[in-house]
Amino acid sequence: MTFVPSSSGRRRFLASSLGAATAGLGFPAIAAGSLRGSGSVVVHFGGGTMGEAQRIAYSEPFEAETGIKVIHQPGVTAGVQRAATLAGAPKHDVANISGGSLSAFEREKLLLPIDYGHWERADRDGYDIVPSAPLYVPAMLYSMVLAYDAQPYGRRKPDSWADLWNVKDFPGRRTLAAGANAADGATYEIALLADGVKPENLYPLDWNRALASLARLRADIAKWWTKGAESVQLLVDRQASIGSAWNGRIDGANDEGARIAKSWNQGILQWSAWAIPKGAPNVENAQKYIAFMSRPEAQARFSEIITYGPTNSRAFRHIKADRALQLPTAPAVKGKQIVQDYAFWNAADASGQNNLRRAISEWERWVAAR
Repeated sequence: MTFVPSSSGRRRFLASSLGAATAGLGFPAIAAGSLRGSGSVVVHFGGGTMGEAQRIAYSEPFEAETGIKVIHQPGVTAGVQRAATLAGAPKHDVANISGGSLSAFEREKLLLPIDYGHWERADRDGYDIVPSAPLYVPAMLYSMVLAYDAQPYGRRKPDSWADLWNVKDFPGRRTLAAGANAADGATYEIALLADGVKPENLYPLDWNRALASLARLRADIAKWWTKGAESVQLLVDRQASIGSAWNGRIDGANDEGARIAKSWNQGILQWSAWAIPKGAPNVENAQKYIAFMSRPEAQARFSEIITYGPTNSRAFRHIKADRALQLPTAPAVKGKQIVQDYAFWNAADASGQNNLRRAISEWERWVAAR
């Protein structure tokens, strides 16, 4: 069986009606006038379901309120954005940068300060999981969670990373991200948690202990996945019964008929951020677009379309209870997860090598020693 994504009924309904019927979905009107302007702003566009959510929740209502035209420009990797910014021609006025890549931009002074004068004070206070910062604003949160085929395990369900290592009680092939995915794949954290490391003692990562833990599971791995789509495809195709996957990938597969269950327990909470690259030509409009996206009503719209958690906790006042349960930042589940420590991942040793690079070199050494 091959899983081929297509538009779900939920997405089609929201795309056609969410912007025009926000009151019917429980979203109050957003106060108009405070961000009025002219001209345009070029923003990172995620494409796919994320792009659809961005267009409906942010860009179209922003244009209607402010009179500023939003130009969607496809997203690029952090490396491409960095190079373009160093050359004085950033790809976007509003960039989306993963939390693990932000330190390089900050260190090289490639980001402009965020103008919080456009914000409501209560909204900035609402960023209670990952705080807003002088140079960036957390954009969305997602979680690397335990995922498993809902059919074979009966009443007893796996509920921790240790259960992923427990092949006796939970038989079947496994899948995890390749360690070369470094922070994004969260495999080192997962291996240590499975080995009994307490969340509060997770960082700094013990590389040797993590690799020893992975060695005990190696024979049961169907594949070390390298892209997020593979993580759920392996489960859908039943090449693996249990593994790691991003919560949004799981929900997307289930929207199309898959039956993949997940556990939030010990999920690795990750995030990306909105930022304004140095040299962006439309800075004032970029500030206004970011301020608009900080509003709880707008973030609630976004999370109704894609299961990325809002970064402003006030958004949960406008999200239906059944939808909130699917989000990694839902009050009932966020305390079960561990926020990934990007400061650790970007820290460098005496040679100048940061832990992102070390994760790759440790993985390559481990694989070669097989």
